[in-house]
Amino acid sequence: MKLGLEHIEDYTQDLSWMLKALVQLEKEFVLEQWTFKIPVNPETAFQQIVEALHPKLDELIRLRGASFTKQLLYKIDLSESQVAKANSLAQDVEFSEVLAKLILKRCLQKVLIRNYYKAHEKGILDEGLGR
Repeated sequence: MKLGLEHIEDYTQDLSWMLKALVQLEKEFVLEQWTFKIPVNPETAFQQIVEALHPKLDELIRLRGASFTKQLLYKIDLSESQVAKANSLAQDVEFSEVLAKLILKRCLQKVLIRNYYKAHEKGILDEGLGR
């Protein structure tokens, strides 16, 4: 299972994973008290969440500035180089939209990693119990 941000695209088309990523996203912004509309279409779920997150991020960055953005990246665990690379690849896209996509992908990655290790741990426990 490849869990790097560059390999996460396949999971963005799976509604159950996107719903779990949405829960993680809301946890990341719990202090902002953001809630998002729950998507129902697996093909558009990722973009729908990005479109809801993008303007919120844009306003937050505008109001709180560059230092807040760095703190946000640290909290969500995105490196400045990841952001710079993504921003350079999407030159005609607003920075806050690029950031929204990266944040959502990172939330999805956290969910996938957590699920992978829970399943792995459960498998080891089941083997140890003779199941």
